[in-house]
Amino acid sequence: MRKLRFEAGTIVLLALVACAGVIGYAKPVDGILGGVVLNAKGAPVRAADVFWQTADGKAPHAAHTDASGRFRIANVRQGLYEVRAQAAGMTSEWEHNVVVRPGGQASLTLRLSRRIPQAAAGRPSSAR
Repeated sequence: MRKLRFEAGTIVLLALVACAGVIGYAKPVDGILGGVVLNAKGAPVRAADVFWQTADGKAPHAAHTDASGRFRIANVRQGLYEVRAQAAGMTSEWEHNVVVRPGGQASLTLRLSRRIPQAAAGRPSSAR
């Protein structure tokens, strides 16, 4: 009887260790990049373009704000990013070193303030 308890206890312990190993090596959860785009007067900007790329300038992407000027970009890998917005001939400054953590959300407020130079319009990753 004692041997049976020992074996059952050993099996349970091995099962727990195996589960812990699987959980410990699980794929990291991606994060979220979100926020709001405001005009120079502080009002939300609908349908603004939000450009984001890795901090080294690679992998540029674009998203759009909703009717309330908000954007939410899911499934962003952890790391450092640069983000800016543009709409109606105006652009925001680049936000540098925005940190996205696994399972977390980086929240930004992007303010449109500068006119977009005609030559740079449509080329977000080169306009730094």
